[in-house]
Amino acid sequence: MAGWNPKFDADLQFGQQGERWLIWLGTDMAKVEVKTERDTWMETGNAVFEFRSRDKASGIAVTQSDYWLHIFSERGQAVMAYLFRVQELREFLRAVYRDPNKFGARVCRGGDDATSEVILVPVNQLHRVARWPFFA
Repeated sequence: MAGWNPKFDADLQFGQQGERWLIWLGTDMAKVEVKTERDTWMETGNAVFEFRSRDKASGIAVTQSDYWLHIFSERGQAVMAYLFRVQELREFLRAVYRDPNKFGARVCRGGDDATSEVILVPVNQLHRVARWPFFA
């Protein structure tokens, strides 16, 4: 099957854990995009924001949500999260895209088979735009 990703089911289950955490926050009725970072962020110090995949706009570029919840997990457990207003996050990421060095960031290819374009933003830069940081 063209375009089928065998890791999708596992990734979907992992993402749904993040959505259940959203219920804990009491905002399960809000229009919120949930992104959960696996342990890699602890090694790299970066959050990953996808904006293009397979030559089509994706991720932050196309979400219809009002808020973006970025959860950071450690060994499968949420340890912290940042909640952003999507419009403010997009504006911040545009600034990062234009001048990544100013933020210690990088724009590169990533994801499965490096088919996505992503912005790697140091976690310590997210306070510039985050509405609310949460720590589990």
